[in-house]
This record gives sequence, structure tokens and C-alpha cells, in this order.
Amino acid sequence: MTILLNNSVRINSTDGLMIRIWTLFLLLNFTAGYVRCQNGNSDSLIYQQSVKSAVDLFYKSMNENIHLYNGSEYVSFNYQSNKNPFFVTDSFEEGALFYDSVLYHAVPLAYDIYFDELITYRYRLPYRIKLVPEKVGWFTLNGHTFVRIQADSTSGLPGTGYYDRLYNGKSMVLAKRKKITADIVVENVYSFRYQESDHYFVKKDGAFIPVHNKKTTMHVFKDRKKELLKLLKKNKIKFKTNPELAIARAAEYYDQIKY
Repeated sequence: MTILLNNSVRINSTDGLMIRIWTLFLLLNFTAGYVRCQNGNSDSLIYQQSVKSAVDLFYKSMNENIHLYNGSEYVSFNYQSNKNPFFVTDSFEEGALFYDSVLYHAVPLAYDIYFDELITYRYRLPYRIKLVPEKVGWFTLNGHTFVRIQADSTSGLPGTGYYDRLYNGKSMVLAKRKKITADIVVENVYSFRYQESDHYFVKKDGAFIPVHNKKTTMHVFKDRKKELLKLLKKNKIKFKTNPELAIARAAEYYDQIKY
């Protein structure tokens, strides 16, 4: 894209990006100089607030040209707020996104776990966009960190896609968030509903092993089973009431004991 300045000077989109980067650099340096001229205990707070304002201004100026918006339009089924294919909520929530080797903050995101598609919306336009999955490294949403993993025949995972990283250690724990549809027929009237279907995996010896309860989890960590059960009991973590937390904590405790 070419931009015309003052009817005489032309810059391309790359030059425009560099101008914005230099603008941010100058804003931060001006802010730092201003704060150094101030006295009092509030200098650090003033500096932090000023830096945040400068960065926010930079992101705002970049919005229309950010290449997040090069995906295809997302078209969903007809759904209701209590019957939808999304993770946690059908509303857009702000999250961090590592996309095409660039880290973006406060990006409006929604995650369709029926089709395994990450959604954002076009800047100042009403339609939704599917982000290109091959460009997504990871993203955060509703307090969860999702990573995109390229699965192969030796990984132990069911396929390439986004996985919720529950524990990020040597014995990594992943959850594959999924919704499936169930048919409903009432008085000869057909409808459907979404059902959550989560699957858990623990990394051991370079591959991921599926687990779903105490028995399968302890089988993975059988060489430290007694110690793990003791620690889980001490911390009042039960597989029956919260299997997800129990699997993640078991892996964490295992790494602490083993390594």
C-alpha cells in the first residue's frame, strides 16, 4: 500500500510502520525526560502510566494496518448464548496473541472449539475473521494459555491444533477443548445442543499420553505414585471433584520430586 503525504512525498506501508515505531520511540524518550525533571516518590508511577499511554497510542495508530486482519471471514451456525460452539463465552474477550512472530496485546478474541478456529473482528467493521492457524504461536483467553501444536504420528496427540496448556513443565499437561453436537428430538421437532468434551494429555519421555482420572494419571507417574498421592491429599486436591486440577498438580509435584 502506498500513502501520499502533502501531495508530493510517497511512502509505502513498510515506511509507515517504521514511522510509527520511531514515533513510539520518541514518545517514550520524551516521557522519560519529563519524569526525570519531576521530584517526589510518585516518579515511578508517573513513568509507568506515561509509558502505558504512549504504547496504547502506538497500538491505536497501528490498528488499521495490523496484518491480523488478513484472514477469511468467520461464518458460524445459528446459535444462542447458552448454546454456542465457543470456549467459556461467545463474547469477545481481550487477550495476548503471538501471531506471525509478533506479540500483540489486548486483542479481542473468541475461540470456536467446535471447529478449532480462533476468531477476531475486523477493525471498525462488524464482521468476524478467522485467524490463519499456521501463523498462531499462542494466545491467552479467559485466564488460559493456548498453544498451537503441530502433531505427528509420534506426538501422541489426536491432531494439529490449539491446546490449553495447564502445566508448563517437563511433564507438560495439555487439554484439548472440544464441543460436539448432540441431537434432540422433542415431539417430532429436531434441534441440537453443544456438549463439552475435554481430553487431557501428559508429556512423558517425549510423547503425550492421554489421561482422564486418578488411575490413568498415576500409571504415568507410577514410579512416584505414593509420594504424589500423599501430596495431593495434603493439599486437598481430589480427582473426583476436580480432575483437571489434580492432573496438572500431579505433574507439577512429579517434576519437583523427580527433577
